[in-house]
Amino acid sequence: MTTTVASQHDAESTLAELFAPDTRPDPYPVHRALRTESPLVTKGGDLVIIANYADCQQVLRDPSVRNDPKLSRLGKDHPQRPESLLFLDPPAHTRIRRLVSKAFTPRVIRASQPQIHSIVDELVEQIASKSEFDVISEFALPLPVRIMCALLGIPVEEFGDFEPAARRLGRVLDFNLVVHNDDLDDAEGARNELMNYLVNLIARRRGNLGDDLLSRLIEVEEEGEVLSEGELLATCVLLMVAGHETTANLIANGVLALLQHPQQREILAADPELGISAADEVLRYDAPIQFVMRIATRDMEVSGTAISPGTAMLVLLAAANRDPGHYPDADRFDVARGAADHLAFSAGAHFCLAAALGRAEGAAALSAFAGRVIDPVLVPGSLRYRPNVNLRGIDAMTVTHGGVRLR
Repeated sequence: MTTTVASQHDAESTLAELFAPDTRPDPYPVHRALRTESPLVTKGGDLVIIANYADCQQVLRDPSVRNDPKLSRLGKDHPQRPESLLFLDPPAHTRIRRLVSKAFTPRVIRASQPQIHSIVDELVEQIASKSEFDVISEFALPLPVRIMCALLGIPVEEFGDFEPAARRLGRVLDFNLVVHNDDLDDAEGARNELMNYLVNLIARRRGNLGDDLLSRLIEVEEEGEVLSEGELLATCVLLMVAGHETTANLIANGVLALLQHPQQREILAADPELGISAADEVLRYDAPIQFVMRIATRDMEVSGTAISPGTAMLVLLAAANRDPGHYPDADRFDVARGAADHLAFSAGAHFCLAAALGRAEGAAALSAFAGRVIDPVLVPGSLRYRPNVNLRGIDAMTVTHGGVRLR
């Protein structure tokens, strides 16, 4: 592997800055520094930081690149021994993804659209009776929670039974490059709690199949292949964890961007058809998932840097999404940009299956906020980021407004 002492030092110090708590509000200057030197090799050569768009695309689309095997041990203490799509590699990943795709069809997404808009309308109308509201608890989080519950046929009132475990499990996606055993043990316990809830839910649903996504996952079949009980459990766990948290972060990050860029808010308000473009721009500009980890399984080269088998690669999606070599004026927020090729949903074999649903929810929420909430203003001092590095999201954000345009 070819590198220099200077670049090694830069990689170590810049990486430490990326994970420093003070960087949470604005990690993008650090991303810029990492992107300028990408690929960067850390001391010892056991980690390579990939931060520009073309290099990230190359790594994500390379079929020889694998997930970090340490993460696949999650849930192994549970009798069902499930494997999540998130951490699997081909051929198992290919088989399960093909089956899940047959259940999670474009028709399912289209069928969710009226409910998405109905929930958004309800949330906006609830805001109307208040002079200020918390964007997270009263707007960004309820929409994906209620949609996810509807898709799986879970009573919304049962969400509190599994939400703490879902949040604990989500922390494993935020590891600081090295996954510690304590983190994995806690995440494994949380996953087992979720699976125990789901075992009962699935048993109830098998006796009363409906038109919901869970029923479709139970029934899905192709050439005699079906999802095993463990695969079904793991898929539902993934939907419950990723299906609400990342979308809530997309909506919250988008509301903040619209507050900080009032001209863009006016553009979106004037043309609600820009909703999908606006959601994609938020995903590009301030991605809810900042990076993924990958492992090289063969000798490979990325922008002239040789990478040997077993080397870990930190693929910095959020830095790639602001690469000026791919997006002109990349640090500018532009709801009409049309940046559908961003990497916030990853790329290649692990491209997010629920991308269309996340876009639809984000588009509806952001269009409604821009077009219906009058003169919104961020309350000074109310913005608080979550401590996460990878799952980038806001913990609290209070907004005042001058009323709501009712339909």
